[in-house]
Amino acid sequence: MIEEKVLKNFVGRNIVVIGGTGLIGRQVVDILCSFGAKVTIVSLDKIKVNEKTEHVFGDITNFEFCKNITKDIDFVFHLAGIKGSIEVTKKKPASFFVPLLMMNTNILEAC
Repeated sequence: MIEEKVLKNFVGRNIVVIGGTGLIGRQVVDILCSFGAKVTIVSLDKIKVNEKTEHVFGDITNFEFCKNITKDIDFVFHLAGIKGSIEVTKKKPASFFVPLLMMNTNILEAC
């Protein structure tokens, strides 16, 4: 488990978890909320994973959207990916690589 002294740095902080509805993102959101962080989840999934969070539906391939969601934020956890099968990845690798590159670049530049 993450050391408690590290997690105490997140108390009362404004944190965005991009991909907060995913397998890893849900766990990160729960841990951050348990330490009193103010968490905003950004996702293309419209499911509510934690009642203590704000949920923003949006696409991080849009740079303006990325600038908006990172405004006045202390920390960003970027855990988003693209859903798909291994078969699709093999047949059309650029369909995964290009959007992932755009997402990562947008978040880095927006921060």
